[in-house]
Amino acid sequence: MSVSTAVLAEENQAPISEQQTATVINSTVDSSSQEAVSSTEQSESTEIEQTTESESVEAAEETVTPQTQMATVDGMMSLPRGRSDHYPTIQLFASLPAVSATNTNTPRKSFIDISSHNGNISVANFQKMKSYGITGVVVKLTESTTYINPHAQAQITNAKAAGMKVSAYHYSWFTSDALAVAEANYFAAAAKKFGLSGSTVMVNDIEEPKILGKGNHTNNSKAFENRLKALGYGNVRHYIGLHWLTAGHINAGTIGNKNIWVAAYPYNLSTTNLYTQYGAWQWSSQLSFSGISGNFDINADYTGIFSNPTTTPPANTVQMHRVYNPNSGEHFYTQNVAGKNNLVSKGWKYEGIGWSGPTSGNPVYRLYNPNAGDHHYTLNSHEKDNLVKKGWRYEGVSWYSGGSNALHRLYNPNAKAGAHHYTLNTNEKNNLVKHGWRYEGLAWYAK
Repeated sequence: MSVSTAVLAEENQAPISEQQTATVINSTVDSSSQEAVSSTEQSESTEIEQTTESESVEAAEETVTPQTQMATVDGMMSLPRGRSDHYPTIQLFASLPAVSATNTNTPRKSFIDISSHNGNISVANFQKMKSYGITGVVVKLTESTTYINPHAQAQITNAKAAGMKVSAYHYSWFTSDALAVAEANYFAAAAKKFGLSGSTVMVNDIEEPKILGKGNHTNNSKAFENRLKALGYGNVRHYIGLHWLTAGHINAGTIGNKNIWVAAYPYNLSTTNLYTQYGAWQWSSQLSFSGISGNFDINADYTGIFSNPTTTPPANTVQMHRVYNPNSGEHFYTQNVAGKNNLVSKGWKYEGIGWSGPTSGNPVYRLYNPNAGDHHYTLNSHEKDNLVKKGWRYEGVSWYSGGSNALHRLYNPNAKAGAHHYTLNTNEKNNLVKHGWRYEGLAWYAK
């Protein structure tokens, strides 16, 4: 189906050359002709006695308040601290801004982490989370050598049934290598009890303020990691608050940056993915889903170890990659993986698979504006020919239209480069319209 000629008025102009003045979204695009942009950028498992949340450890006698659980580093709310299940139940971080799953003005939403505080979550609710692009869950199993999450088995089972990738974490209290080994034994035994295989990602959650400075946290964490590996769990990561790293409590070089899942909460959300030198970033504890009670920790996965890879596309289709140029505000779309990777190496931000397209059907044409460095895509051959007359360069057929899923086309009247955006996501489309973009109707169809 062709785009109506009524929506082509913005295209019937001389080639664009002004810089985009407003960009409200993330996106992905690939182009061989686009000029490069600058980068801104060791024994048997111990037996486990399950305890309940009411049990306590000696070190957890004093009351912890939300105010004592936060630290500020470089303008960031750097770490949620003191979230032990041994503490009395408190409302954590209620002062942080709420984040709706529908909000697109956020960093990447890759995976959540949950504990007993989240209770039982149904398969349907995990599937609802998955519809927002969240494909991984890290479940708290244990704490110290005295506590097991009573909801862990149900959380694991239901998340797996929903197609989520399941990892596990242990809330650590160790202050010596010997205690680290004991806690690793306890953690591994619980993982085996819950049916988690040796390929499961196992996380050392080291954040408890009562142990800060009471051990060599780097060496102790490595002892914990090495013990898990000796017990058959080879994928070990470490959840560490930003202030533990910046203050030198843990040596990131020894742990390995990509083995670190860092926690740092920004005061103001944006689409910028921060701390990409690490393996993952927890950027909020206040993500909410309509119809699902409670708030959730949300994380960006930079290595793909905590979340599922993109699903296999339907037969006779190709996956269209979406990339974003933070300097110009343009989104680019391509089925060429090498081209996509080249753009990322030049400073473009990869935003995942935009859609799966058919290998044949109605052609979608690609044009390039040499004055603005902007690309445009259209089903309409008349629109294509008119733009060529106006100075745009025709670059051929980019992909084909066909299927039952309609991509939306939007126009940003404040932008000259990256003025058009194309998306399958109705929530993204509606959010852009709220920010002043004009909805121009159907762009093309996808599988």
